[in-house]
Amino acid sequence: MFFYKIFSELFLNFLLVMFSLTFYCVCRQRMLVRWVPPSEGAIKLNVDGSSRGNPGRAGCGGLLRDQDGNCIAGFVSYIGFADSVEAELMAIRHGLWLAWQSGYRKVECESDCMVALKIIHGNAEDFSEFAHIVEEIHQLMLLEWDVTIYHIMREGNSCADFLAKMGSSSNYTFSLMINPPPELTVLLLADSKSVLYSRV
Repeated sequence: MFFYKIFSELFLNFLLVMFSLTFYCVCRQRMLVRWVPPSEGAIKLNVDGSSRGNPGRAGCGGLLRDQDGNCIAGFVSYIGFADSVEAELMAIRHGLWLAWQSGYRKVECESDCMVALKIIHGNAEDFSEFAHIVEEIHQLMLLEWDVTIYHIMREGNSCADFLAKMGSSSNYTFSLMINPPPELTVLLLADSKSVLYSRV
């Protein structure tokens, strides 16, 4: 009886360890991502760039949303022949301009391009080819408002990705959208309902 109890405790401990290791490995391999609404009193700006060929025909897009995930305004833009980093920087520039012109003074901007964010925040070694765009972004950030720009995983940025692809297919340098296109409705609804996307 004594040995049976010892064996049972050891076996139970073994199972617990194995379960913990399995759970840890699964969590390490898979991340769940979702769109997160803006904080109280803020507007969320999601932006993205698209380059077909990288470099190639490029465009960008973005949208402003409230705490309930409602799309307030959006834009698409064709920017010509460019790489993905330039397209992303243009998306941030256009998005900030739209947010300011729309009268919002507390904006949380999200981009899924880490390279562009490093350039904006001064952590990139060389960005001379994008200097004029970066300068415009910095000037917009210096206006009298509360604006933050940070990274979001690609899976949580699907609405902006959709608009960026529209931009690369467009012939308009800037097109303002008050009402989102019908094809975007499902993605907007998923974000508003906090649907989780798996990132491996």
